[in-house]
Amino acid sequence: MMIKKKYYNILPNQLYRTNNIDLIADFLIENNICERFISKSFSGKFEKTDTLGEWSAKGQLSQTDEILVYSNKVTRELYTFLLTHYKAGLGKHITFNLKFYQDTFGLNFLESKKIALEYFNIYYNNIQINPSFNLKFDENRNIIPATNFESLKRHKEYLFLNLEKKSELMIPYLAGDNEYFNRTLFENNSMIREIFEFENNLKIILELNRKYQLEDDDIFTPKPKSSLIFEEYSSKFHSLKQVQFIEQQLICEENRNRAYVVSLFYFFKDEIKIKKTSADLFAELIIKNFNFNFGKIQLSDPTNNEHKNRVIKIKEDWDKFITSP
Repeated sequence: MMIKKKYYNILPNQLYRTNNIDLIADFLIENNICERFISKSFSGKFEKTDTLGEWSAKGQLSQTDEILVYSNKVTRELYTFLLTHYKAGLGKHITFNLKFYQDTFGLNFLESKKIALEYFNIYYNNIQINPSFNLKFDENRNIIPATNFESLKRHKEYLFLNLEKKSELMIPYLAGDNEYFNRTLFENNSMIREIFEFENNLKIILELNRKYQLEDDDIFTPKPKSSLIFEEYSSKFHSLKQVQFIEQQLICEENRNRAYVVSLFYFFKDEIKIKKTSADLFAELIIKNFNFNFGKIQLSDPTNNEHKNRVIKIKEDWDKFITSP
């Protein structure tokens, strides 16, 4: 996973080695990397008053601390760095996949899906999500249940909020001190452990959901190109399934050529005769969404054997695709 390290090594080594947090903070604040906040703690107790049902609170300021809160961009960059730097710590899904394979061996799709749902719930419940993250407001400001993926997103944001105050991790990163981020730190730092426990469970949940479509997810898994195309051009196609088939075929590198696109277009037009776009729009959408260019879609010789063979193969793929779960 390649990341742009805009803030990595931005803190001068000479300043970092002073270990003077005040000087370091001044530099970081001056460069809009963090802000300084005052944290106040209070201690006290509640006592009954002479009025029935009334309590009074008596307390005093017990501690005042100065903390550095880092910008959202810096925090997200550090988060991604940790996942990359300690990528071996994201291997929990490997042992899970082996166990899941053993538990579903020989089962059909629906039987496997039931087991997948059980595992989905197990790994979801492994994450200590704040109960309030499981609720949200609808458009009428009524409180309703959030989806599992909405709750997971809010938990991840909670991790970001915690990380943005962790100067003990942030400053070595900003100084480019790779040696600081060693195995001992990974095994003993509670913030890092919490992040990786979450990311490992999330990875398993996402793998299960991609395979079995247990719940709609447009948060962690971007919508496929086929869905985006169909949302905008639904009146131009027979069905979403048709656009999904086009996407599936064009993911394959050997199909990414003009001759195949021409045969694919005429397969819909002449072979199975279902609704499709004009040739020009068909070409435009493929060029725009699948990142390869070609000339105009035009079939000069429909009796060409290579074209006929391509259509036969497309028909075989189509029949398998429309009958798949």
